[in-house]
Amino acid sequence: MDTIKSGIQDIKKGAKKQYARLSGAPEPEEETSLLGEVEQASKDCCGYFKLSRKERFYGFLTSLILGFGLSCLGVFLFSVHNIVGFAVCYSLGSVCSICSSLFLFGPWYQIKNMFKETRIVATLIMLAAVGMTLFSALYWKEALLCLLFVIVQFLAVTWYGLSYIPYARRLVGGCIKRAIDI
Repeated sequence: MDTIKSGIQDIKKGAKKQYARLSGAPEPEEETSLLGEVEQASKDCCGYFKLSRKERFYGFLTSLILGFGLSCLGVFLFSVHNIVGFAVCYSLGSVCSICSSLFLFGPWYQIKNMFKETRIVATLIMLAAVGMTLFSALYWKEALLCLLFVIVQFLAVTWYGLSYIPYARRLVGGCIKRAIDI
């Protein structure tokens, strides 16, 4: 559907330029917005780096395993009381894991999906928690605060991931409500 829209827009632009050349009027300047420029840059970039399905799957798997490995390394560093290493490794692991789907769907699609109505709260909480985890470890040097933000980060990433599975959020929410009532 997007290719049809962009094709129609290209035809309109070409028609306006042709009309301007034939009538002697100045050619119209192209209107671009920030999102339009980002989307075009994404299409240009992805056009140069076309990956096969197998390569995309390997990229996805590598990024996911790297993210999981960094998170595990972060947990190990926490156990040896290296708070800064813990915060950096765990946060990078979370970001790597989320970004692994860039290989499957592409960057523009991933960004649009992250900010859909069903995922925007989890996305913003996760991004804020990553920032606050790093800030609390690097600037404040507070281990308990850092651990709190990592827990928030974990919950936000989990909630974000559940949004891709139909009815998973409702099921998990119901289980939590029943567990709290007990």
